[in-house]
Amino acid sequence: MSRALPGIFAASLAFFGMSSPVAAQELAAANTISAATLFPTKPLVPATAVPVTAEAAETSTPTFVRNSLAKPHGRPAPLPALYVAQGALQAMDIHSTYSAIGGGAHEANPLMKNVVGNKGAMLAVKAGVAVSTIWMAESMWKRGNRVGALITMIAANSVTGFVVAHNYKLARQLR
Repeated sequence: MSRALPGIFAASLAFFGMSSPVAAQELAAANTISAATLFPTKPLVPATAVPVTAEAAETSTPTFVRNSLAKPHGRPAPLPALYVAQGALQAMDIHSTYSAIGGGAHEANPLMKNVVGNKGAMLAVKAGVAVSTIWMAESMWKRGNRVGALITMIAANSVTGFVVAHNYKLARQLR
């Protein structure tokens, strides 16, 4: 059982989309270029303060800067790592559940009792739980609730981690 865990973890990382460092660098470069183009740092000048001549209008481009948009918030490194961990923990929950059931235990969660008999249904439910948790946290992040998104993922991963640890402990005791 413990020999399979690294393989399960590596497969879940591959399945849930670890991007390559080259792709991350290209994305960072694209974001830097677009941010510099979209949000120049030249201050605004009121139209009444400087008269505009025809030749000046042709050579200069107006710039508009909002304080809230001038410094876009980057996604912290822990958030995507928490997303990957959620997928890995859900995969480990499937493995630990079937390990415990194989040892003679039964499903204690009344919502999952009818699902554990079908491995495809179990996989679908666990994938749905992982995707919906990640989607909820990502929605919170995009709406500006950045702390809430991090706390949500930490809480979801903690609960799932406790369930996985309990299942493996139970499977070990039943052997």
